[in-house]
Amino acid sequence: MPYAVEITQTGAPEVLRQAERNTPQPDAGEILIRNHAGAVNFIDTIIRRGEMPEGMMPELPHVPGVEGAGVVEAIGAGVEGFTIGDRVAWMGPIGAGGYGSYSVIGAPYVTRIAGDIGFDLAAALPVNAMTAYHMLVNLGGAPAGKSVLVHAAAGGVGTMIQQIAKHLGLTVIASASTDKVEYAWAQGADHVIDYRTEDVAARVMDITHGRGVDLSLNPISGETLKSDLEALAPLGTVVLFGFLAGPPASTFGEDLTNHFKKSVAVRVSDIYTYFINRPDEFNTDLSKVFDLLEQGVLRPQIATLPIAKAAEAHRRLESGETTGKLVLTID
Repeated sequence: MPYAVEITQTGAPEVLRQAERNTPQPDAGEILIRNHAGAVNFIDTIIRRGEMPEGMMPELPHVPGVEGAGVVEAIGAGVEGFTIGDRVAWMGPIGAGGYGSYSVIGAPYVTRIAGDIGFDLAAALPVNAMTAYHMLVNLGGAPAGKSVLVHAAAGGVGTMIQQIAKHLGLTVIASASTDKVEYAWAQGADHVIDYRTEDVAARVMDITHGRGVDLSLNPISGETLKSDLEALAPLGTVVLFGFLAGPPASTFGEDLTNHFKKSVAVRVSDIYTYFINRPDEFNTDLSKVFDLLEQGVLRPQIATLPIAKAAEAHRRLESGETTGKLVLTID
């Protein structure tokens, strides 16, 4: 019988419960996928705690999981390029059900994977790699020979940013906590800053001989935006893609005015804006990042747990114990 791990009430990781589920069927333009692996993301833990912004909390019971990998079992009308039995990876919206036996996903958000790529590795890629690729290439321009500051460099997205940036010819400056500095070096960083013991902006200016960094990719926000503006080179850009430390805490107008003569830019990035509004382009980029995986450019660092230990996966993610990506294997 198909099953899934559900959130039936909000709370600690222990509220996650396994339950039987009926097999869904795809509508036109959709693909039914039998999941073999599903990845764990911070959004799953935020939903579980009931801390989504007003109006965005899904109804309960809710099956977490917005990315996974498995085998095509049924194809809706109008879908081309897939056959039953194809090995695929996918990214979906909230409610896609990656913590379960089956997911129904729109065809633009599914891509075939090579036979020698494990499902657990493939499941770890879509959200992190697409977030990294979109910010570097589509938003940041990824200029070869330029520099990028990577905050939270030991996380899943930070890992992908470093590997893609090095492939594109950028100089990578990674910011990580003391216990994760060696991990950041191992991902190919040219320079690593221990943000617990060093002033990030000052170190960036030292590394770049006073010029500053061309691009900063920042999931932290909070006080770090002010620091990023100080660390930017002329015509540099900060991309905020998360609020781990809360909304920007600085006086935004004053800070921008202080750096007016550098012609800096600040923008935000939510990968789902790209997902929803440009599905065809999203699909093209999804194929590109899996090509990079096959080429060995991308090397997701993963830890796997069986789906029955989803609560433990959430505990590890929330405690900050993890580097790279946590993946749940599904029988």
